Amino acid sequence: MFSATRHRNMSIELTLSCDNSDLNRALLNGEVEPRGIDLTTTVTYPPRRHRRFFRQQEFDICEVCLASYVSSRTNPEAYPFTAIPVFPSRKFRHSFFYKHADADVDGPADLAGKSVGVQSWQTAANVWMRGIAQERYGLDLETVDWYRRREDDVPVELPERFDIDPVPGSQGGDAIEEPRDMKALLFEGELDAVMDPSGSLFRAVAAADEVEFMFDDPIATERQYYTDTGIHPPMHTVAIRDEILEENPWVAVSVYDAFREARDRALEWNTRPSYNMSLTWAHLHLLEQNELIGDRAWEYGLSEATRRELETFVGYAHDQGLIPSEYAPETLFVDSTLDV
Repeated sequence: MFSATRHRNMSIELTLSCDNSDLNRALLNGEVEPRGIDLTTTVTYPPRRHRRFFRQQEFDICEVCLASYVSSRTNPEAYPFTAIPVFPSRKFRHSFFYKHADADVDGPADLAGKSVGVQSWQTAANVWMRGIAQERYGLDLETVDWYRRREDDVPVELPERFDIDPVPGSQGGDAIEEPRDMKALLFEGELDAVMDPSGSLFRAVAAADEVEFMFDDPIATERQYYTDTGIHPPMHTVAIRDEILEENPWVAVSVYDAFREARDRALEWNTRPSYNMSLTWAHLHLLEQNELIGDRAWEYGLSEATRRELETFVGYAHDQGLIPSEYAPETLFVDSTLDV
């Protein structure tokens, strides 16, 4: 793991925290240096990284949960930072949706009256999964008994029309480590389904009879979703403290360019999957991805396709009570990065 690594360039000193993903790695190891910035990088992971940024504003630049960032825009004085259109995490989420084998659930529409666990109401993956369940499968979100593992990183007063409680046996509140794990509750049948953003339950599907994917063929379902919508759901974006942007407006484009170059190096590296990845069928998966999504699989910037994705996400966030009104995608990002 990379930790607190200094990359000397010149001019101002800034800190960055992000995932140790292939898309970010050239920034973390110093192969890519943002212009005019002496960057100190630290690898931290959700949900702790997001909480440290939103609650303590601990880093100058941070990879953040898209849902928490969108929620924070309702109170910019309390959350003084602005994002750039960089999306280091995108994932289809149908394959992260699990059910108990005895729950009498054939699909999302059958979750009415059932108990469903989520990481938090504000987790981007859960916003996408709930929105898809409602829009494409007809689930009324107000008919579900929702259980969340922890409070949201950006506190929001959620509408009473949603039935949301702490997971059974937990103390609720801000705890990230709960007394009882949602996976155990699903195995024991205390939860009928779980929307698991980490994907840690996928091994259980193969190893245990109690847990099943929500969809019989989640990969085919996700491929069809992209064919129908053109959406490759963004989960994270990158935010910069406003104080830095006010004093050094050029920082936004410098950081954007650095993330984009790091991404480009990762994608070039991935064109040689037989040598660079410890996945036996990596070359075939890469071929499938390219055939379906093409060059925009890991798109940065505010293209028409990304704009459509963000409009969909913001609409879901509004429907689910996270924001009082919908925002135009342009208002989420630093102006100077909209046309780069």
